[in-house]
Amino acid sequence: MAYIDAENTLINTAELGTAITGPIVDLGSKGGFLSPLYIDAKLTKKLTSGSIDSFTLQSAATDTFAAPVNEVTITVPASAPQTTKPCTLAQFHAPIKPSNRYIRLKAAATSPVGGELFAAMQNGIKVDM
Repeated sequence: MAYIDAENTLINTAELGTAITGPIVDLGSKGGFLSPLYIDAKLTKKLTSGSIDSFTLQSAATDTFAAPVNEVTITVPASAPQTTKPCTLAQFHAPIKPSNRYIRLKAAATSPVGGELFAAMQNGIKVDM
C-alpha cells in the first residue's frame, strides 16, 4: 500500500469545472528527477453527469508558470465508468525537464457534475520492460 504525502497531492477537489488546475508543487532546488514521476488520478466519488477527458502535467522553471512546458498529456479512456462508480482515470509516468523545479496537473472536462477528483505523484516507482 502506498502512502501519499499531502505535499505530493496534485488535485484534491470536490469543485469540478471544465478546466481544473491543481496547486503548484515545488520539486526542490534540483528540479526534475532523473527517473519519471508516477501520476495516479482517480474519481473518489462518481460524477452525476459529464466527464473528465484528459490530464496534462506541466512543469516550469519558476512558480509563476510564465513559460510552462507541457510534459505529458493523457486522454482518459471512454470506457472509464465515471458516472457509474468511483474509478481510476489515469496512471502514467511523466519525465520532467531536469531544470524545471515546479509542476502542476491540469484536467480538462466536459460539463462535470458531482464527483470528487484526486491525483497525486510518486517518485521511484519502477516499471520493468
